[in-house]
Amino acid sequence: MDRVLARAALGAVLVLAAPALAEPRADYFSRLAAAVRSGLEEAVVARAPRLVPPTPIKVTWKAVRVGSLDLGAPLVALTAGDLDRDGKSELYAVTSREVIAFALDQRKIKELGRVAFGGDRAALSPREVIGTAVVDGSELVAGVSSWAKELRVGWQGKVLVAQPGGAGFLQCPGERAALSPGRNHFGDPLAPVHGVRCRDDLFDAEGHPLRVRAALAGTRLAITVARCSVAGACEPAGTYEYKDYGVAFELADLDRNGTPELIVSGAGAPGDPDAIKVIGLGGEDKKGLFRHRFNGGVAGLAVLDSDGDGAMELVAAVRLVGATRVDLWRFN
Repeated sequence: MDRVLARAALGAVLVLAAPALAEPRADYFSRLAAAVRSGLEEAVVARAPRLVPPTPIKVTWKAVRVGSLDLGAPLVALTAGDLDRDGKSELYAVTSREVIAFALDQRKIKELGRVAFGGDRAALSPREVIGTAVVDGSELVAGVSSWAKELRVGWQGKVLVAQPGGAGFLQCPGERAALSPGRNHFGDPLAPVHGVRCRDDLFDAEGHPLRVRAALAGTRLAITVARCSVAGACEPAGTYEYKDYGVAFELADLDRNGTPELIVSGAGAPGDPDAIKVIGLGGEDKKGLFRHRFNGGVAGLAVLDSDGDGAMELVAAVRLVGATRVDLWRFN
């Protein structure tokens, strides 16, 4: 690194040492800027972090009912994240009233804390309560259509705390949207969006960071994938479209083979018998990698590392229409 920077500095000195009368002043400064820029680019390349390909793991698909929870109100969103920084992901359930944090292991579910929405009620909300839950840094940002402002949730030591946020709904970090007035979708009524998921912590088979975004409009899912360099520049790497799927969906790379997976629920009425399907992007979507049916509806999906071993697990929350009790299922 020091040698590269020295070359950049030497180039700049040599250009500066050139006789000022030997060439026009504008050309002299252009050559100076080019020499410095070239040296700095070499320095960046020399110091660029190495690509680390993901290590594939074998996934054994098996549906296991972990337990049942009475949330006290209907579940409207589900997500996961390691917000307390203990190396294990927590599961976060968002209801029409509260955000509830759980620890999940192989045999039991433990409630860690809950915080309630507050402030003003939404002036105009849809008959069907909907919500969003997005991990943004060390906070969970939760929004529910029955409340005017979102809730920003985090940890102070062992205590789950919250404070009101802004209006609207965070759909992905840095991406916000407003509900169409009185409707259960976002944005323009002529181009409604029912949900968005984003992942920026996935990698392709060579180790390049991926940015994956899925947006649901009606029952049609549109997915874009961007492949990034270690320096942060990204370029399109694929677009995919799937139809006839429901509002519970998620993105992951559960087998860590460098190909993201889409996990989807069915497009039936809320609470009707449902199913989840795992689809490798670009692969066969009719059959998928795994499929499991339920007697109730899939109200939420989450991907988490509940035990800190580095392998992500898929969890689904299943309930009957209007019920406050959900069954949690693990699949890998």
